[in-house]
Amino acid sequence: MLFNILIIDDEFTSKNFSFITDSLDNTKISILSDYSTISAVLKEEFIHMIIINPDIFSLEDFKEIIEENNLNYITNPILIIGEEKDIQVEFDFIFDYISYMMPQDLIIRKIRFCKKLFERELNYQTSINKLLYTDSLTQLPNRVKLIKDLQNDSLHIDALAIIDIKNFRGINDFFGIRIGDKVLKHTKELLTKYIELVHNRVTLYKFPSDVFCLANINLSKKEFQNLVFYMLSGINNQIIKEQEYEIDIDAVAGITFSTKKNKLITADLALQKAKTENKLYLVFYEKLDNLEEYESNMYWAKKLKKALLDDDVIVYFQPILDNRTKKVQRYEALVRLYDKQNDEVVAPYHFLDISKKACLYKDITKNVIEKSFKEFENLDYEFSINISYEDINDPTFLIYIEEMLKKYQVSKRLTWEILENENIKNYDVLICFIKAVKKLGCKVSIDDFGTGYSNFEHLLKMDVDCLKIDASLIKNIVKDKTSYKIVETIIKFAKNLNLKTVAEFVENKEIFELVNKLDIDFSQGHYISEPLEKPNFKEDFI
Repeated sequence: MLFNILIIDDEFTSKNFSFITDSLDNTKISILSDYSTISAVLKEEFIHMIIINPDIFSLEDFKEIIEENNLNYITNPILIIGEEKDIQVEFDFIFDYISYMMPQDLIIRKIRFCKKLFERELNYQTSINKLLYTDSLTQLPNRVKLIKDLQNDSLHIDALAIIDIKNFRGINDFFGIRIGDKVLKHTKELLTKYIELVHNRVTLYKFPSDVFCLANINLSKKEFQNLVFYMLSGINNQIIKEQEYEIDIDAVAGITFSTKKNKLITADLALQKAKTENKLYLVFYEKLDNLEEYESNMYWAKKLKKALLDDDVIVYFQPILDNRTKKVQRYEALVRLYDKQNDEVVAPYHFLDISKKACLYKDITKNVIEKSFKEFENLDYEFSINISYEDINDPTFLIYIEEMLKKYQVSKRLTWEILENENIKNYDVLICFIKAVKKLGCKVSIDDFGTGYSNFEHLLKMDVDCLKIDASLIKNIVKDKTSYKIVETIIKFAKNLNLKTVAEFVENKEIFELVNKLDIDFSQGHYISEPLEKPNFKEDFI
């Protein structure tokens, strides 16, 4: 490697250093003294070492050049021509000094030391860059490198294709990681052969797990799309033999030609859509653009985090009417968010799902629990709190409940409403939780019962006290015979098991009268009352 030394001095004086090139191999010396020329050279060439004569070029001016060109004077040593006593303290970029009066061998030793210093730093940076920008298994540039390359306008990356091996997790689980790695290496080799056919006018990257990415440098849209098609066909037709097994590979791709700085997002959107529609590949089009949704997610995640810090996650309480006594004796605690900026109370519809993606859901649940416990500690009303399988599946959640019930004596009036849906992976976890909270004195209700995921068989195994009939059924029982019959069946089933029933979404008098005719125990909905800031409902229904 050529070691580039820039000497900032006049031509005549610098002849004293002509011996440097004779003493050091692969060394080039440039001698300059003009400000604009020095600045231009530093922009165009990589200078490894600078020797400056402050009598010819002021260190103040040179400091400006350093800042202008972002010189790293720690790894690219800067020496001054002069005596050690002449080095001014305020110029911390000076690494060392040399003098015309020094013996030549001492000057050479100093320059050699600086050269070794640079080479050591270069090797270190090379190693770091390899770790940072290279996939360790395939030795391809990784996702971080692609992001950096996308920011480099000189590379002219105008299209991306993200290629995903659809069944890779199954291969890993069945055959093991070693075979999974072999599949990835084999796929890389296959894709590389296709790239060679187009004379390396595209660049291949390796993302985490089973994902590859192709960046277009110099192919037309049609050529790039055709290349992706042939690559996918090649992957899907390959069979990897391992001992007596034959492993089939199945790949899918998302392509983007977006001119905006959102190529990674739009290629991924196209990929997800291709998977959903079971297509070989799909090219991004504007209707797939969910950037507004992403911005909304980020907006609410930020708002939620601030609300938790500022104690603006609040609880409202909706009355639940006893259909026999026509009195309100219980409430459901419902989470809300107070938006200070707009001075309004926001319903969970806007933020609850986002809270799960932003890993804030558990904090919200705990917030609702403690505020509800505190509210009802000195009231005679019963109350219920919604919890999900995600809450129950957290080993620390039950410990938290036990601690809160020791602090607030509300267990005899508390019902946990558990939402039964497709997220439940292990009913044994659910059954153990129910036993534990009932041992603490609480009751348990199944929320939204009657949806497509309700399971009568599992319900028989769970020692619950109440069923809350799903709102989608209740709101339709007046006009829809099927909804009516389903609700009627649930009521008969509940009574046989001696379970209480609650009708949600009782929004008008017609629904309320039919709910009473069906002999449902409790009613909840806007016809009874909207959620309240405080559990202080006074009106009795006659």
